[in-house]
Amino acid sequence: MPEEAKAWFRAKLIERFTLVDKELEGRDYLLGDQFSVADAYLFTVSNWGQYVGVDLSGFAHLSAYRARVAARPAVQAAMKAEGLLK
Repeated sequence: MPEEAKAWFRAKLIERFTLVDKELEGRDYLLGDQFSVADAYLFTVSNWGQYVGVDLSGFAHLSAYRARVAARPAVQAAMKAEGLLK
């Protein structure tokens, strides 16, 4: 894929993560106080950012959310089963 296309897609991802970051303000999870399948999906997709050159460190609410989800015992177990954690 041409570098110009990659840059365009990265910019689109940043736009989307900006929206998600704003939605997460004042919430533990996407839909409020309870973890849902949408959270599992967002956690997975946001983890891909590191592999495609999208830096999420500037998104305070998204970063806190990712830490909260990553700390869940079931998420830890799933990541270990997938070989993503030791």
